[in-house]
Amino acid sequence: MAILSFGGSCFSANSLFGRRFAFYVATCLSILVGSGCRSKPIAVPPPLTRLEAIQRYNVNVRAVPAFKANVGRWHTQFLDRDGKRRRETEQGGRLYYRPPGDVQRQPMFYLRANAFGKEALVLGSNAEEFWMYSRWGEFGRWGKFRYLGRSCADNVGIDPHTVLEFVGLLSLPEQLPYPAYKVCPETNVLVYIGVDGDGFSVRREIIIDRRTDLPIEINAYDSDGRQIIHSELQNYQPIAKAMLPGNILLAWPQQDSFIRLKVRGFKVDSGTHTTKRNRLFTRPDRISDIEDYRQIDTGCEE
Repeated sequence: MAILSFGGSCFSANSLFGRRFAFYVATCLSILVGSGCRSKPIAVPPPLTRLEAIQRYNVNVRAVPAFKANVGRWHTQFLDRDGKRRRETEQGGRLYYRPPGDVQRQPMFYLRANAFGKEALVLGSNAEEFWMYSRWGEFGRWGKFRYLGRSCADNVGIDPHTVLEFVGLLSLPEQLPYPAYKVCPETNVLVYIGVDGDGFSVRREIIIDRRTDLPIEINAYDSDGRQIIHSELQNYQPIAKAMLPGNILLAWPQQDSFIRLKVRGFKVDSGTHTTKRNRLFTRPDRISDIEDYRQIDTGCEE
């Protein structure tokens, strides 16, 4: 991967900071003149070097323990199998996470969002495999991590690896070549550049709050510069020595699809109920009531 310095703005007009600033101004104007706007803004610390920014990002990732949390309100928009746009808003679900270890290099993940007592969306992974299914949509897909992203594998749409990467739970490389780097008034921006047959292209953009060293926005682009995945991370909450986002937006602009999650009640999952947890991180061979449940990467094994 080549590294290329670049220009451009630090954040867009629709960015999280733009909206926060507008909210801050509106709040101040709404207060009586006699009381004034007395809240003091948090001072922005001195700039970090590129490597320091990457290392602090990774310190938080490595500090995340095994945890469980509740999925409160969630909202989604997607195109169904008939190509029709659907929007749904519901409450309820669970989230479980296991960090990688010395032997198990891949983090394990389980997310369940419920609707009307049904599993509207389930995402799961262990060290070798990942899967997703929806009793609501009556379909499911699964695959093996070693084939993820290869041309011989179909696109699963949403997988645990994507969720982990775009909510800031996968470490960044700390060796050369480093990504392009830009220090903005409120943020640090890491940009990963790819080399195509006819030139360079931006592949990843990670926008980090300079006050917290935590990501607030992560974007992926195709070789033509079109945004293909976008995430926004807000309302960070403490767990052990780490911070995790409580409000998560994952969007696929080209498909006009997104899922917005409010996650609450982060708790360290101590290892009790081990047998029950292991079942969550084991790919089901079949899903009752779902006939359309298939492997996406059988062609890779030929």
